[in-house]
Amino acid sequence: MVILVTGSSGFAGEILMQKLAKNGVKVFGLDMKPGRLTDIVHDISNPIVIDHDIDTIIHLAARLEHDRCTTKEYFDSNVKGTENLLKLAQKNNSFFIYVSTTAIYGSPKSPINENTKIAPSGDYASSKYDGEKVCEKFKNDNLKISIVRPSVLIGKKRLGIYKIIFKNLFNNLPIPLLGNGNNKISFVNIEDFTDFLMYLSNKKINNLTVNFGGKIPGTLNSVIEELRKFSSSKSTTLHVPIKLIPILTFFSKLKLIPVTPWQLSVMHKDYYYNNDLLNTVGFTYSHEPMDALKEMLSYYKDHHT
Repeated sequence: MVILVTGSSGFAGEILMQKLAKNGVKVFGLDMKPGRLTDIVHDISNPIVIDHDIDTIIHLAARLEHDRCTTKEYFDSNVKGTENLLKLAQKNNSFFIYVSTTAIYGSPKSPINENTKIAPSGDYASSKYDGEKVCEKFKNDNLKISIVRPSVLIGKKRLGIYKIIFKNLFNNLPIPLLGNGNNKISFVNIEDFTDFLMYLSNKKINNLTVNFGGKIPGTLNSVIEELRKFSSSKSTTLHVPIKLIPILTFFSKLKLIPVTPWQLSVMHKDYYYNNDLLNTVGFTYSHEPMDALKEMLSYYKDHHT
């Protein structure tokens, strides 16, 4: 079996590449940026030619929400780039796994399932959903495709907006939480997510569109409390009134704060998933999100304090 992983220099891509290689799979990595596991440096917005027979393409590469790109940059990478990879899959008759995002749902009521109304907010979510539409066109041409919509991916080395929380914990400063903190948000441990991508590549489940929402570690208040104990921090929690969301969104659009408008729209609400469809394909989560959060906190301590 030969697998091509796009986004191989990224957070999920590197972990997936290592797991596949450890399992004896011949794997090639493609990314627009060089990386220690990237074999092919290429901008996927341009046509792709690879001189290998490829059994499966796992398409992780994307311009992400926090990249704050232009509309054209999101389109070129997430839509045009996906189409170019689908053409490569068609040429090789490869099984294609498209990694989308649950951000395409906007900020709906929980629990979220695959039938929840699609309401993308912003260019990132819109471009990822447009990528799904391109996949559907190729499905009609008999290409075998699975679409996975992951929620918030967490794990060591991926700090993102959590860096603010970790920094404040180690400096005994208040931890800002939008709203009362009693909302529940599910997180995806990166180990579960990469395990599922490997599971799909083995099973080659065709015509599947599934959420990958992860587990709920508790309320945001309880998550912060556990991290506070783990780090022996004296930080308190600063609850930011939700009436300030319009002002914060204004600052976010000006890129004056490290939180995106979509994140502001969901981080004070319940945001979790119904996993019934995932369970029917034979996969269950086996890694705790709290363990990943603690790994992230330890990594921050070792590298940023």
